[in-house]
Amino acid sequence: MSSKYVCQRCLASLWRLNASQSSFRPELSRRWLSTSHRIPPQPPRRAASTIGQQQDYNGLGIPQYATASGLEYQEASTQDQSRLLLRPGNLFHPFSKSPSADIRRRAAFIKQHAYCPHPSHRQTRIVIAPDDLESRKPTTGGLPPAHVKFECPDCGIPVSCSEEHWADDYEAHLEICDILREINTDDHDLRSGRFFTEFEYPGMQMDEQLINMTNWDTFLFTREFRAINDKRSLRQATKLLTYPVTIGSILHELSPYNIRKGGRLTTEGLKSFSALRYSLHPPKTGAGKDVAGIRLSPPPVRIFCLGARAESSLPREVWIQLAYMFPRVTFHLILIGQCHLF
Repeated sequence: MSSKYVCQRCLASLWRLNASQSSFRPELSRRWLSTSHRIPPQPPRRAASTIGQQQDYNGLGIPQYATASGLEYQEASTQDQSRLLLRPGNLFHPFSKSPSADIRRRAAFIKQHAYCPHPSHRQTRIVIAPDDLESRKPTTGGLPPAHVKFECPDCGIPVSCSEEHWADDYEAHLEICDILREINTDDHDLRSGRFFTEFEYPGMQMDEQLINMTNWDTFLFTREFRAINDKRSLRQATKLLTYPVTIGSILHELSPYNIRKGGRLTTEGLKSFSALRYSLHPPKTGAGKDVAGIRLSPPPVRIFCLGARAESSLPREVWIQLAYMFPRVTFHLILIGQCHLF
């Protein structure tokens, strides 16, 4: 039996057995040593706390000797779990004390550039909306602008220049505190080291299977995504899919945006989209792979994305989902602004 099908511990036991019986059966010992089944010298035994740290792992992350005993499987699974930076029940941390170095750098960036929203400070920018918190500040007089330093204990994000200003303006902060706490836990979840099954996207689907874009649940179900039962995982998946699905839901012929009440589309807008939707859903022309089935393909539909900041950093697999929604046309996506190659 070849040594590659026997675990190292069994081979070591055979080696000790043959060594002890060599005085009684010398021919067996000579026959074993003369073959190619020589056993390499065994390394010194390590302590129980260090076993598994120096093992030779295969492509599945399981030690090579794991086929011999269930104990080694348990040690391998413990090793995989030890690679996790954060556990599912330990995702909330203040940004400045986060286990992730990326989030600690973000906290330093916020403290360097963000200003305290307390109304006793002067304005630092032009007010862009009536409900903007900057509109509460006076244009002249008052305290000079101050950068944020104090982290809210409820959301863990720097929001005020001092604890006194945070407590005095706590009622206004409560409007966004829950959302900031979700952002905190979601960002730590992305850096926790777990395997994200919600980022496994489906491919092309049949023409007979229609897409329902009423809400995220119906869209993910009709596009044959994996079932997502956790709200945090649903937020992680939809955070990336929002960009291509928003474009596709407006341009698609089964779009929920129409001229009905609450459809968010005017009559003139429907006229403009009618020609575009006809181009995006061309009739089947009977094209084939042979010479007789050659047909002219329409030019790609160009989509211009202005101010592409988050859009430019999306993985290619996310934008391909837009092409799967329109299988008979091609797209030319043009990102204008702060773009990066993806």
